[in-house]
Amino acid sequence: MKRTKLILLFIMWIGVLSCEHDPLYTSIEGEDPENPGNGDPDNPDNPEECDPNIVYFENEVLPIIISSCSTIGCHGNGSAEDGIELSTYEGIMQIVEPNDPSDSEIIEVITETDPDKIMPPPPNTPLSDEQINTIIAWINQGAQNNACTSTSCDTSNVTFSQTVWPIIQNKCVGCHSGASPSGGISLATYSDLAVVAGNGQLFGAINHDPGYVPMPFNANKLPQCEIDQIEIWINNGYPDN
Repeated sequence: MKRTKLILLFIMWIGVLSCEHDPLYTSIEGEDPENPGNGDPDNPDNPEECDPNIVYFENEVLPIIISSCSTIGCHGNGSAEDGIELSTYEGIMQIVEPNDPSDSEIIEVITETDPDKIMPPPPNTPLSDEQINTIIAWINQGAQNNACTSTSCDTSNVTFSQTVWPIIQNKCVGCHSGASPSGGISLATYSDLAVVAGNGQLFGAINHDPGYVPMPFNANKLPQCEIDQIEIWINNGYPDN
């Protein structure tokens, strides 16, 4: 994709007001057992245990891109501006050069300073430095279509800043921020989150309770560990800690 086409892509993106996503997880295919982080090549539905030194596409990279880029009218849920669909590994790899972040168009656009070219465009919330670094690290590790599962869940020291906020930032804020947040609900700040934590909307949505719109929208339910951690934080009075 040429630079001029990217400019057109972002100009067309500015007017997007809704945020609906394709399913969060895709099947793993083409795993190489000689490469770390690819899970069991004979059973892709049984990914390996998470290694803290590996960035996993389905666990860490895809949720960021789904939340911030793969929106209806843009690059997902049936929309593919400029031929780019970012709700799947194959689509994302159209703008990724494995082992070479500097030559990957996705890094170029998420680190732009020009408001007419940055992805996602204003008034949407830009990716954080941590999110950008996660994507860069994944590309440096070969941009593999990998996934993992954790057998441990730390519920002993749940805090907003270290436990809850990273979950919300990576999986919710892309939709629930900016001038027109999805459903009219912003989750861009602690104060925003405290409102839906206090009135029961947050837990009801992520736990897929009857009467609530299941969140993340049109995507897989959060891992049970993350739901448990958020529930503990809410039951503790949802402190800003």
